Amino acid sequence: MENISTEKQIELLEQNLHKVKGKFTLADASAITGVPIEYARELLNALMSKYICHLQVTENGDLIYDFGTSPTRRDAKTFAEHFKDFQNFLWKAFKVFFKAWIAVTLVVYFVIFLLILLAIIIGSLSGGKDSKRSSKGDGALFRLIGNIFYAIFRWQTIQNATYYEKDRYGYPYKTYKPQEFSLFPKKDNNPKSQKNFISAVYDFVFGPPRVEPEPLANQKEAAAYARKNKGVMVLSEFKALTGLKNEEAENLMTDCIARYNGSAEISPNAVLYADFYELTRSKIQTEDAPIIFYWDEYEPEYVLTGNTAGKNTWIAFMNSFNLLFALLMLGGYEDWSNDMGVSPDVIYYGLGVVPLAFSIIFFAVPIFRYFVLIPKRKQRHKNNIRKRIAKVIYQIGSKRDLNINEILAEVNKAEGLEKLSKVQVEKIMNEMIIDWGGEVNVQSDDTLIYSFSQMKTELQEIQQIRLKRVDEGLGKIYFDTNN
Repeated sequence: MENISTEKQIELLEQNLHKVKGKFTLADASAITGVPIEYARELLNALMSKYICHLQVTENGDLIYDFGTSPTRRDAKTFAEHFKDFQNFLWKAFKVFFKAWIAVTLVVYFVIFLLILLAIIIGSLSGGKDSKRSSKGDGALFRLIGNIFYAIFRWQTIQNATYYEKDRYGYPYKTYKPQEFSLFPKKDNNPKSQKNFISAVYDFVFGPPRVEPEPLANQKEAAAYARKNKGVMVLSEFKALTGLKNEEAENLMTDCIARYNGSAEISPNAVLYADFYELTRSKIQTEDAPIIFYWDEYEPEYVLTGNTAGKNTWIAFMNSFNLLFALLMLGGYEDWSNDMGVSPDVIYYGLGVVPLAFSIIFFAVPIFRYFVLIPKRKQRHKNNIRKRIAKVIYQIGSKRDLNINEILAEVNKAEGLEKLSKVQVEKIMNEMIIDWGGEVNVQSDDTLIYSFSQMKTELQEIQQIRLKRVDEGLGKIYFDTNN
C-alpha cells in the first residue's frame, strides 16, 4: 500500500475544493484522500489553518466544512487592506521625517537656550558670591541641560505602564503613561501634568500612541477560556469574549480549532461546539491570557494631543512666533540681508521659507488629524454602547426574552456612564439581533420583544457537556527518563 505524505493529502483536498464547491464532510475528505475518518479530521484542520472556513450542521446532525466557492486564504488581504497598509507606511515615513525636522528645530532652540544659560553661569561666577550655592545651582542647570537634550531625541513619548482615564461619556479606558520630566516633578498626580514638554511637542503634532490589542489577543483569550471550561466552547462564547460579528466569530472559532489542534463536534441536540481537549493537558495555567469579556473593557479614546491646555497654549504660541518671524523675514529679506551682511538666499530660505513651511505643517497635521478622528470617535462611541447592550443580551437574554424597555433599564443601571435613550438602544439592537442569532417580534401594543433562542440553546447545551466531562488533570507521573 502506497503511503502519501500529509502535504500531498492536503493538496488533494485543495485540488478538489472547486469540484465539491468548497464543501466537505469528514466522509468526503476520507474518500478523497483514502485516510481514516479521524485522520481526515486532522487534514481538514490543516486546511482550515490555510483557508477561511464556516462550519454547518445539517438537520441530520452531519458536519459540513464550508470553504466557499472561491476559497480565501486566512493571510490574504483585500485591495482595501493593501491600500491601508500603504497609507500607514506613508504616514510612518512622514512621522519619522517630520519628527527629525522637529528635533533639529528643537536643537536650535536648545543651543539658544544653552547660550543664555552659559551667560547666566559666567555672570554668577564673575560675581564670586555664595560659591557653594552657585555650584549646587550649576549642577542642577547641567542636569536640566542634559535632560532636555536627551528628551529631544527620545521620540517615544510614552512609558510601557498604563492607567485609566474617563471620556466625556463616562467610559473608562486604558491609556499609556507619558514620559515625565524627573528633574522637577510636580505634586499634581495627573499624568498629563507630569508629561515633559518635549514629549508634549511631539504629541501636539502626532498625538500619543493609542493602547491597541496585542497580536492574536482573541486567540489567546479563547484558549485561556477553553482551558478553564473543560476545553469546550460554543460560538456564543466566542462572541461574548470578543464582540465579533457572526461571520467574524465563526472565522475565529475555526482558526482556533486549526491553531490548537481542536475539533468541531456536534452534540446530541445538534449544537455545534469546539473541543480543545489538548489545551486542557497542561500542568500550569499561570501564563494564560486574562479572560476579559467584551463588555468589561471599553475601547480607548482617540486623543488629539493628550496634553494639558497650558502645554498646548505654549506650544501653539511658540509655533505662532516662528510663523510670524518667518513671514517677517520673507517680507523684507533684502533689507535684512543688507543689515546682517549675509546672502539674500540665506535669509529668504534659511529664515523664511524653511521655518514658514515647518510652522504651517506643524499646525496643519493636528488640524488634519482632528477631522480624521471625528468618524473614528463616533464609531468608538457606538462600539462602547454595543458593549453595554451585549452584556444584557448575553447575561439576561440567554435566560429569557426581553422587551426594549427592559434592555433600556438594564443598560442604564451602570453608574457613571451616559444614559442611553430608547432610540439609541433600538437602533443598536436592530444591528446586533442578527449577529447574536436573535429574533424580534412586535406585540399587540407595539412593544418589541427580543428572543435569543439559538444562544440560549447553545449555552444550555455546553453546560451539560461540561458537567458530563470529567476533569482528570494530568495525573501522577509513572515513568521518568531520569530514573
